[in-house]
Amino acid sequence: MKTWGIGSTHVITRLGNNMIKRWGIWTPYFTILVSKIYPIDQIYHNHESTFISFLLLGSYWEEVEVDGVVTTRYSRLVNIVRSCEYHKVICINPVWTLLFMGKRKQEVTAKWKDKVYPYTRLTKRYN
Repeated sequence: MKTWGIGSTHVITRLGNNMIKRWGIWTPYFTILVSKIYPIDQIYHNHESTFISFLLLGSYWEEVEVDGVVTTRYSRLVNIVRSCEYHKVICINPVWTLLFMGKRKQEVTAKWKDKVYPYTRLTKRYN
């Protein structure tokens, strides 16, 4: 993601499937996004910083991995994800969220078969 921006920043798989469509504002100090999350098989990933999201339409399950332990949580209204957590969203229908994230602390990474990769190696972003 660019350091500063306003507008769209979408994420697709390397095969060209929409994962998330997002619109909003992002800075090194905070990010606010409205997101549409698509019902596809996601990979475990972390985020630049801890965030809180509010579900506007829909609901989802989330598999969360912390220190090798995977738990499942159900998100219906509010969801908090810490930057140290790897998670993936599981939904049956598209889900709309409003996300507020704090100051960036790290680059996004993804886990695939117990190895950690830069997120951009497994996905693409477009505007």
